[in-house]
Amino acid sequence: MPEGRRFCYVSGLRLGVPALEELCAQGRPPDLVVSYPAELAHRCGYVDYESVTRRLDLPHLRATDINGDEVRDALASHRIDLMVVAGWSQLVRGEVLASLPLGGVGMHPSPLPVGRGSAPIPWTILRDMRASAVTLFHLAGEVDAGDIVDRIRFEVAADATATGLYERVGRLQAELIVRNLDALLEGRASRRPQTGHVSVWPRRRPSDGHLDLTAAGRDVDRMVRALAAPYPGAFAMFGGARITFRSGELSTEVVGGDPGQIVSAGPGRLWGVTCGDGVVFVPEAVSVDEGVVADPTSLAMFRPGRYFDAPSEHMLAATRRTPVPGNGDAEHRRPAAWVPRAVDL
Repeated sequence: MPEGRRFCYVSGLRLGVPALEELCAQGRPPDLVVSYPAELAHRCGYVDYESVTRRLDLPHLRATDINGDEVRDALASHRIDLMVVAGWSQLVRGEVLASLPLGGVGMHPSPLPVGRGSAPIPWTILRDMRASAVTLFHLAGEVDAGDIVDRIRFEVAADATATGLYERVGRLQAELIVRNLDALLEGRASRRPQTGHVSVWPRRRPSDGHLDLTAAGRDVDRMVRALAAPYPGAFAMFGGARITFRSGELSTEVVGGDPGQIVSAGPGRLWGVTCGDGVVFVPEAVSVDEGVVADPTSLAMFRPGRYFDAPSEHMLAATRRTPVPGNGDAEHRRPAAWVPRAVDL
């Protein structure tokens, strides 16, 4: 590593841990780590960097505002030349970057300029992409818009889950920053302006995971895969309880019922839910409300013949979903009518 040049590593997410660990394993530890405090533990993918930095013997600062005085003072006191960002929800402001002799770089899991913005891993699956990239770029005044340093492209499997993609991106980020760190610290890193079609992916909220069970099975399955851990999960309501589908798969062998209806999917109380095209989605793990993840067969409430609830009018307005069949009453009777439509992704 170039002598005298110092860098800080900024991340509040588990996504950033592999790169930090690899930098240390390569004898290139950062001179400061900035991470989220415990009050932001509700954010998807949050990890407590205190235990990580203690194990790696690294200086550590917890901060809610990357542009705040506390962070700026720490950058100055540690004589930081370069900031490396690997998972942070704020834009680093120009005055902070200007205070660093080498500015800053970020890593983003999309083939920039495609996929600027939020939730790139869920959106990659929801948009059914078959290829993507992790991009290392110079931080600028606009979100994810700076000149590109380097990127690693990769294929996305048709049955990819957010869990698997998240782990893969973490490993690729480690490879990307390790192979470019010397050039960045020496001030000779590549700068290629972003060219081609620009797309900005919007922020996703937990309510966006409300499943439309009148949609085709492939769309329901895609939503479940896209919102797997560490994301909040795709869900449907059942008897007033929020049922989150943590994982599952489509069945080509089980005969479906009406959309939203529970059907038997094999021995041992295995069950599935019928989608709008008659295909059955069989959950492998679910959680009820905010409870722990459970084996679906352990929950006696899911009996064949019952229906998932129709969304409330408030939920429909918030998510722009079509109601699923089921009138939400105690008996979960078949609704009088339903209209199958494609899920709104």
